This record gives sequence, structure tokens and C-alpha cells, in this order.
Amino acid sequence: MVHDERRLYPRVVTNLGAQVQFEQESFAVEMVNLSLGGFLIEGCGRLVNLPKSPVTGAIEFGLSFELENHTVTSQCRVVYKRRLSADKAALGLKIINMDESTQRVIDTYVKKNLSY
Repeated sequence: MVHDERRLYPRVVTNLGAQVQFEQESFAVEMVNLSLGGFLIEGCGRLVNLPKSPVTGAIEFGLSFELENHTVTSQCRVVYKRRLSADKAALGLKIINMDESTQRVIDTYVKKNLSY
């Protein structure tokens, strides 16, 4: 049976360090995969308890990391969360704001690292 990729944007596995900036706190996380549409990150268990925005009703924060000698910054919304252990969580993030030059850096990186 052939598995069809149904994602809008292809994703690639990574092992990159990143920083979540939520209000006045900063969390070091590991980026597990990335695409032009979003990211999967893993970090401390406190990530699953971040409060929702009273304005949007969603958990949103800034994310930054280094990719191909560029600092990538984006505003993200949590679309998936899972506690992996008492002190580790995974969050699936949708990009809600990112400049065009950063999008090009991610697009180039994904295309270069796709494995078919």
C-alpha cells in the first residue's frame, strides 16, 4: 500500500535548538521537524500548560532559531500538544506570521533536505 503525503507543505526532520518566547518567559526547545507551514518542537513539560490568549483563544508565542546562517523568527500558534513525560512535551505549531525572506530560507532548506 502506498502512503500518499497529504500535507500542504512537505516537512523535514531536524535536530535544531530553538527558543520559545512567551510573554516574559523564554524556553529552550528542540525542533523535531519543520515546514513552510509550521514546526514540531519538544521541550519542558511546562509548555503544555501555557495559557490561551484571551483575544484569540489560542496559545501563541514567538519562536526563533538559526537555519542556514540566518536567524529565523516567527509568530506561531499551537495546533497540537502532547505530554511526552512529566518534564517533556511536544507542540505542533502553525506559522501565523513570518517575513518573506525567512520563508525563502525555510523553503530552500526543506527542498534541499527532502528525502523521497
